[in-house]
Amino acid sequence: MLLLRLRLVKLYFGRMKTSSRRLFWIFPLFLLVFCSCDVHKKLAELHFKQGVKKYEAGDRAGAINDFSDTIAQNPNLTEAYLYRGVIYLSISNCTAAIKDFDKVIELDSGNAVAYADRGLARQALRDYSEAATNFSEAIKLDPDSATAYKGRGMARTSLRDWEGAFEDFNEAVRLSPDDPEVYRDRAGLLIMRKEFENAITDATYAIKLNDQDPLSYRFRGSGRLRLKDYEGALADFDDAIKLNPRDADSFVGRGTVRLIEGKLNAAEADFTTATQLNPTNLFAMASLGLVKKKNGDLPGALSIFIRAAELAPKSPEILYNLGNIQNDSFQYIPALGNLRKVTELDQKMYYPRFRIWLIRTRLGERDEATKELSANIKTRAGEEGHEWELCIARFLVSDLTETNFFAQATATARRPTDLGGQQCEAFYYAGMKRLLDGDKPGAAELFGKCVGSGQDNYAEYTSAMVELRELKMP
Repeated sequence: MLLLRLRLVKLYFGRMKTSSRRLFWIFPLFLLVFCSCDVHKKLAELHFKQGVKKYEAGDRAGAINDFSDTIAQNPNLTEAYLYRGVIYLSISNCTAAIKDFDKVIELDSGNAVAYADRGLARQALRDYSEAATNFSEAIKLDPDSATAYKGRGMARTSLRDWEGAFEDFNEAVRLSPDDPEVYRDRAGLLIMRKEFENAITDATYAIKLNDQDPLSYRFRGSGRLRLKDYEGALADFDDAIKLNPRDADSFVGRGTVRLIEGKLNAAEADFTTATQLNPTNLFAMASLGLVKKKNGDLPGALSIFIRAAELAPKSPEILYNLGNIQNDSFQYIPALGNLRKVTELDQKMYYPRFRIWLIRTRLGERDEATKELSANIKTRAGEEGHEWELCIARFLVSDLTETNFFAQATATARRPTDLGGQQCEAFYYAGMKRLLDGDKPGAAELFGKCVGSGQDNYAEYTSAMVELRELKMP
């Protein structure tokens, strides 16, 4: 290369004597050939430094331009792709971000940060399976990455792999014990696992570390709501809304408290605000359906849940509520179909299986229904935290007497706040079994006790009201 450059120098000076007019054009050409590599390198370095400064100053558009110029000068500089990808991710241009992270990994297959960031982008696109795969690769490359464990925990939560998610969040807490987001995210998972006391503990610690995060207040409010601490839950949802008045889910949470307390107009106002903030928020839409259901407007509730199921055909919660309302509207075949979809989407849910047994028995398939539910009981016998649900299943298939069933409604209550709800459920299922056995007076008596429990936020309460009304009709 040095010999070639010396020959070019000799050629250039040799021609200077014969054509001075060419000097103006040949000299820049000479410089370009002689120095192009250094120039590109220096330009790339200059643009990269400018991009970093603009990124740190919050000028994302300017930083993107500088990193793009960097890549034009040096297409093998992994840091430029990584920075630009992070910025694209921050402005929700996930497709562009993934392309940049792909390039980083192509240039440096051992870059753990790129795998973790690509996982975040995949997660934002709701491609949770691929996100989990990327986080797993990041963990292989960097076993001490709390970010990767936290990200995989979130992806696994969305995939309903709650045990795997719990392990990931625990590891993230070990690696980063002062990160409030880890405690907050684990609190969200604990709510799904119905470990409400532990969820409140985690959310409270997250708030201690960062009292300006609305999501921590929302999660703590959700835990308090499930423990029927309505005053505490309302305060938390109010704080979440103050910190982020555009968070639709916080309005759904506050509306749910008001719905449970019977303040239907206030609840409907919160749910309506949530749908205005986020027209695709399924929980807000479903909650409006629950307001109609609680008002006794089953056709209105049914219409809303049908629409919600069209928007989210793979949401077990939406389909379960739809199946229940169809059942209460005596639409047994559609209800059965939707409840079966629920068990396919989430095999861990118990209550859809109880409804399936009731509907199949009502349709004359009692033996087949009993075999199906009995087989499920065998696979789940001894599941910790689900003693009451297993009692319901055993009662329906006649492995538990009615007297013992009522006793278990009290004995298996994990918290004092669970007692009223479990008794409400016991009266309903016992009433249904008497009805299916032809004992209408006995069924009416138990449906009356279910309604008399006042637990009007339970699906069984509404179903008991429907059945009681039918029995009283001439």
